[in-house]
Amino acid sequence: MALKMLLLDMISDKARRFRDDRGGAAAVIFAITVLPMAFAIGAAIDYASAIRMRATLTSSLDSAALSVAVAQVSGQSVNLASGALTHAVKKQLQGALGPYGASAHVTATASIDSSGALAATAQITVPTQLMGIVGVNSINVSATTRVSLPAGPVELAMALDTTGSMAGAKIAALQTAATDLNNTLFSIPNASSNVKVAVVPFNQFVNIGLADRNATWLTGAQDYTTPASGSCTDLPNMVCTGGYTTINSTCTNDGISSPCSWQNCNGYTQQGTYQSCPSAVNHVWHGCVGSRNFPDDVGANADQVSVGNPVPAMIDYWCAGPLQRLTNSQATVQTAINNLTAGGETYIAPGLLWAWRTLSPHAPYSDGAGYGSRTRKYIVLMTDGINTHSPNYPDHYGTDTATANTLTAQTCASIKAKGITIFTVAFQVTDLTIKGVLQNCATSTSGYYDSTSAADLQTAFQAIGNAITQVRILN
Repeated sequence: MALKMLLLDMISDKARRFRDDRGGAAAVIFAITVLPMAFAIGAAIDYASAIRMRATLTSSLDSAALSVAVAQVSGQSVNLASGALTHAVKKQLQGALGPYGASAHVTATASIDSSGALAATAQITVPTQLMGIVGVNSINVSATTRVSLPAGPVELAMALDTTGSMAGAKIAALQTAATDLNNTLFSIPNASSNVKVAVVPFNQFVNIGLADRNATWLTGAQDYTTPASGSCTDLPNMVCTGGYTTINSTCTNDGISSPCSWQNCNGYTQQGTYQSCPSAVNHVWHGCVGSRNFPDDVGANADQVSVGNPVPAMIDYWCAGPLQRLTNSQATVQTAINNLTAGGETYIAPGLLWAWRTLSPHAPYSDGAGYGSRTRKYIVLMTDGINTHSPNYPDHYGTDTATANTLTAQTCASIKAKGITIFTVAFQVTDLTIKGVLQNCATSTSGYYDSTSAADLQTAFQAIGNAITQVRILN
């Protein structure tokens, strides 16, 4: 008010000088320009005040939304209906604004957006000090914020490499890290109704278990027996009589080379014959599944399986342990983690695909919430090496690493297009190409973790758990 009076006095003084001045054009021009100059000065002062208030409002709104989110995560009863949420945020906002908060000129709205975040907006009317001279008595400033609300619905699938190179200490480290993540997810309030987790072990195949043997979306999963045919045959009984020599060599298991040796017979002698008779052969499905023809298992709708385009079962194949579908039971998830065992070769794309299918609202499982709903969906992909196998359709005994990498990347892109967040973890990986695939697969650069030790692996899974469950400002 004092500044406003000072400006008015200045204008009045100039007006008096203009009235009394007979000195010439300069005085007239100066007098004519004094009003626009005064208004410009006043506008600058009022707008600077509004800018300061906008910064204060933004900071206060962030604080208010965080307070409401923290209250919910800490177990307090917070009504998430829009009206109640608006009331809670406005109450916190008024407290954060201090003297400004008591003003009737402060408005706020809050709701849960489609991603499950708390979205809030606020507006405050700032009275002007000088622009009122020309009829501008106030300036409206606004602010927006989005805050993560981890206690909202969460679905997560762990796609875990259980290939032969993971044997020993590495599979134990994975179990420890996955256990930490499981504990973190189920530590949020009301987790039993808000958290669901799936576990998808993979090697060159994925094992979907035996429960869906008769599902219409699966083909070729019925065990059968080939009856014996032909007659018995006498064969020479060859016995090693020349002694054995140890052969030292280098063997490769899942892309990892290591020394190996075996005994080689130096000479055989026939000692009679034995009779070989044909017998029936049992063909058994152990839960392993292969790939549908390209591009059905990497495209935009690869999560969906129809009766007309079923998943091929792989009879007589062994693969990783069976996957665990989405469940809200922490104990069930932990059992799946405890049962992880290592064996086989690496093909990453099927692990990603079936992790996606566990989160999908469509068949084969239809366990996931709808895409675009409040439920946040995540995949954690962990692998320790390169793609040593590729598809031959329907089996995965090709050896084209480049093709396998391309299919893995395409699967990642299709998953992310559905709004699913992917975290990727490289565990003691040295190959730069697959590291690049994993980096690009992650939804964000911060979602890729390069773990060189068991401790790093545990830290990575802890960071992922924190990213999902901690309250934070999102914009």
